[in-house]
Amino acid sequence: MAAQFQLEIITPTQVFDEGAVDYLRAPGVDGAFGVLAGHTAAIMALAVGEIKVVKGSAETTYAATQGFAEITENGVQLLVESAEHKADIDLKRAQDAYDRAMDHLSHKHDEAVDEARAEIALKRAINRLKVAGK
Repeated sequence: MAAQFQLEIITPTQVFDEGAVDYLRAPGVDGAFGVLAGHTAAIMALAVGEIKVVKGSAETTYAATQGFAEITENGVQLLVESAEHKADIDLKRAQDAYDRAMDHLSHKHDEAVDEARAEIALKRAINRLKVAGK
């Protein structure tokens, strides 16, 4: 059996305790990165994106928002604003969020539209649709 490490994905409202895992791929702000057992300790900023967890031959995927990854000798903790397991993504809700964000961005001239907020919402919606579609 390959070396494993402990993984937790922590949001303000819940903890996904993945237990012992073989591999993690997470969306860093400078690009995706992978973690295997024995990885050098680090703290990395996370971007909106897909988290992939591998245990043996099983893969689990999450759509996650920005946050931080703390890698220690004891394991990895991903501290994110939100994370959603692929199976729990509501496609209609994700598509509605995408449509709303696109509508807001198309009305940039309207002072009531917070462009930065709409762009973040769009990134999150695109990520959820991408993860759910796999």
